[in-house]
Amino acid sequence: MKRIFLFIVSLSFFSCDEETPIKDNFVVEGFLFQGEKVDDIKIKETKLWNSDDTTDVIIDNANVKLYANGNDYDLSFDNIKQSYASEEDIDIISGNTYGIKVDFNNRVATAETIVPTKPVGLRLSNNKIVVPPLKLSPALPNILANLFENARINIEWDNLANEHHYLTIKYVGNQADPIFSEDIPGVVGEFFSNFSIQSAPTQDEMYNVICMSLKNYGKYLVTLYKINDDYVRLFESEVQDGTELNEPPSNIVNAFGIFTAFASDTISFQIVRQ
Repeated sequence: MKRIFLFIVSLSFFSCDEETPIKDNFVVEGFLFQGEKVDDIKIKETKLWNSDDTTDVIIDNANVKLYANGNDYDLSFDNIKQSYASEEDIDIISGNTYGIKVDFNNRVATAETIVPTKPVGLRLSNNKIVVPPLKLSPALPNILANLFENARINIEWDNLANEHHYLTIKYVGNQADPIFSEDIPGVVGEFFSNFSIQSAPTQDEMYNVICMSLKNYGKYLVTLYKINDDYVRLFESEVQDGTELNEPPSNIVNAFGIFTAFASDTISFQIVRQ
């Protein structure tokens, strides 16, 4: 479920500290998800801010330890997922504090994060939207215009404390069942499918889904995440002027990166022909 949302900010860190050579540092990307397995901890080599190389170099031989619920756990590298994971079941519980320690090349980095509480009051204005079969005809433009205005769902939640959330929408049908058939000119389908699902942090309590921006008939899973301020700051830093030499926000002590946690809730809706 968690892999859905990783719109996640592509972490690009660099060193402005002349006393710390870039090759001696590293980047931690650690994400914990309430109620889910610990398997999304990545350690990467750092790059100079003006490097043309955009390929991530994963460090697979670091010593990574997670501190959780009064215990400590050694994480091992998973070659398939290219991340560090726990072979033991670790409870990721809302409200609890978790720590990480990464030891690589005689450099030790640490961080802590608190798991947010689960989102509250997730609900839909409708759990089924009707989109009739679309056929190429003179009436098609009017049909599409009507569907664009009316084939919508409001995703709502409670947020009295103005906390940050973001959501993802994923098609979970067994097979593709396109709304726009091959008979529909490509430019029409491309126009409607270009509407992107929200992926930026928000303090709102509602998101309006344009169902014509989704490509298939069938079931869609909505996942609403509550996120920490550390992640929000990192996301916002991505819009900074690329010519500035400011290091992105980091809550890692003695390295770059982020160690943060998410809590989520899910709900689903369907797009049907009738």
